[in-house]
Amino acid sequence: MAAFLAFCFLPNRGICEVKAETGLHNLFHLVGIPGLHRDERVDLFPGADALTFKTKKVQYEVPYARIHQVLLLRADRRYEGRTYAAAVATFGAGAFLILKKHHVDTVVLDYVNERGGKMGIVVQMETTAEEELKDILASHAVSIVEPEGAPAPLSSEKTGTEATGRSKP
Repeated sequence: MAAFLAFCFLPNRGICEVKAETGLHNLFHLVGIPGLHRDERVDLFPGADALTFKTKKVQYEVPYARIHQVLLLRADRRYEGRTYAAAVATFGAGAFLILKKHHVDTVVLDYVNERGGKMGIVVQMETTAEEELKDILASHAVSIVEPEGAPAPLSSEKTGTEATGRSKP
């Protein structure tokens, strides 16, 4: 045992380090994974046949073949609890933190369960993880849909049939 510990403290520590599993870590679960509450942290690991959502107490798999659509939406996240704690700890000066938004990507995963029912999972992740998620899904022939945003408003010059796109009776 002493020899093993001495070996671990040598300059080449590559043997003693445990490599973390590749995947997306510390996603915010919003809804959809059985057994998890809102805002619990979950890790996403790509497997050969399925995406695995994993925490210490829950492991949930979604086969790639059953994924119907994946939406990627831009969003902002606020940390009200942390802001309140900072405000109390700094006697009100931390209240300025409430003005800060944290930019995240919201992922909506639509899939069909084993009984043919339509299901969905919604998680939020750091914007820096977007490319990694796209690579994971592209390697398994699952595409991501990124909506362009709200449609442009109609021009105020159009009236009647042109504005509504239908004729009057």
